[in-house]
Parts: sequence; structure tokens; C-alpha cells
Amino acid sequence: MAKKAKTSARSKGYRKTEKKRPFLTKKEIIYLVIIVAAIALALILGSLLYDDGSLDVVDGVVQTENLDSSLIVNAGSKDEPKYFKIGEVGELEGYTRERTDSLGTTYASFYYYPEDEASDVEYLYVAPGAKTPVSMAQTSYISSMSSTMVLGSAGEGIQEIDIDGRHFYYLITQREGHPVAETTEDGSTDATASAAPVADATAEIEPEATQDATAAPEIASTETTAETEGADATAEEEPADATEEEPAEPYVCEQTLTAFTSSDLNDDYSILLRVRVSGESEAGLDEEGLAAFTEDLYLSEEELLDYLRQLLPAVFPEA
Repeated sequence: MAKKAKTSARSKGYRKTEKKRPFLTKKEIIYLVIIVAAIALALILGSLLYDDGSLDVVDGVVQTENLDSSLIVNAGSKDEPKYFKIGEVGELEGYTRERTDSLGTTYASFYYYPEDEASDVEYLYVAPGAKTPVSMAQTSYISSMSSTMVLGSAGEGIQEIDIDGRHFYYLITQREGHPVAETTEDGSTDATASAAPVADATAEIEPEATQDATAAPEIASTETTAETEGADATAEEEPADATEEEPAEPYVCEQTLTAFTSSDLNDDYSILLRVRVSGESEAGLDEEGLAAFTEDLYLSEEELLDYLRQLLPAVFPEA
């Protein structure tokens, strides 16, 4: 008897199948949730606990030690300020320090006025800067070039020097112009120490306004009325005002060394230091006379740098 042929599983319609696994097991999902929660918690705690070094402000007043002598910059905006303290200033022997509140990126700046009235300088000056030293120097140079007067100059442009281990970018500017008359609170005029461009100061004088003639009282006599009208007509024919020569004016002369160096906080912020020399000449000087006056008034570059060195201990006590 013949044996019956065996049939394979495939011929019977059976198929080998694999059981599909989920993308993540329950255990893996639990681990993933724990990791995500830990990261979220770390971010939240980091944002709450991170201190970027900015100063607190209470009722519009920056909170820091020695506020009256602090160099503070605003790295935020006017509406959302973010203040950083980048240094302090001290007293300087032979000078009187005065603090001046400022707007914008500078919280306050400081003037040092010489106690010796015969000093060659008008004042020394210190202020914080919210940009790098080289950026501040470039901005200052562009500003000085755009505002330089007819008889002004920006010297040799931006220069560099190392003093007591610190690197400085500096520029020296000179300007000569006529005083600017400003109206004071009582309505009078006062010439400020700031010089104005020569072109502005020599503008033509406007003719004075002619006063209106006062009307004569009515009189019954026709003859009197006619005489009054004739007098008014004669007054109208006369020139409004005789041309007057512009009086000779003195020159206000200014020489400034402005230097920038990195703050102790970091290189993103700067310390601005300035030496200012100024004087007022006699009225009516010609070009040769003005040149002689400024030659006697202005200091050499090395003399200006010596005053910069005198100022450094007020900002960097180790200098």
C-alpha cells in the first residue's frame, strides 16, 4: 500500500507571523516622561535662580553699594532697563568730584574740577559706556567729525596706547567757534562756554521790527487830523532800521582728549575718560591771532596723556 504524501504547512495555508512590538514599551515611556519632566523642571528653576548680574531697581532707584560713586550702564531699554555696575570712582587729590545724573545708557557720570585755578585743564571726566571700547571710540570719532566747526579738527583720528597694563583707544579733538547765547530763566541772554560753528554765528542780523505808530486822539479840528496823518506818512517813508555792523566776538576754544578702555566687569562695557582744555579769546581776532592764542592754550599730546594718567587712580586704584 502506497504511503500518503506529507503536506507542508505552507500548502495547508499556514503562514509564519511575527508579533508587532510597540514603538515604546510601557517602561520606556515612563523613563521618557521622567526625563522630559526633569528637563522642564531644570529650565524653570534655572530661569528663576539664574543671576545675570543686573541690579535690582526699587521705586526707580538702582540698588547697589556705593551708588553715588558707581559707574552703571543700562544694557536694556528705557522702558525695560537692565542696569549693570561696571566700576566705581574715588576721590582724586587736587580735584573736586561732582556727580551728574544722566539719561540713556549711562546712569551717572563724574566731573573732576581742578582746585588750582591756574590749572591747564578745565576738568577731567569719567563715565561708563554700554559698548566695547573700540566701538565707543569709533562712534566718538564719527560724532566729532560731523560736529567739527569751520576751524576745528579731529587730530590724528583714533590712536592706541597701553598705560599701566591697560589698553586704551583715544582721540584728540580741537574746536574753535563763537559763544552760543542762551536765554536764561529770567529772560536775559547768557553766552555759554560751548562754542558754536562760525557760520551760525555770522548769520545776517534781521532788521528790528518797526513799532506801530500810536494813533492820535480824535480832535474836532480837521487841520490837526491832517497834520497827524502827514506825520504818520513821513514815518512810514523812513527806513525801518539802519544797518548795523555785527560786533566782533571772541572765540571759545576747546581741546579734548577722550579715551576708552575695558571695564573690570567684562570687555563688553567701557570706561570713558576725558581731559578738557578750554579758553576764550579776545574779541575780533583774525586767523593769525587765533592761531597764536590756541598755540598758547592747547596742550601737547604727551601733556594730555599725563593728565589721563593722573585720572586713572580715581577709577583704577591699582594704577
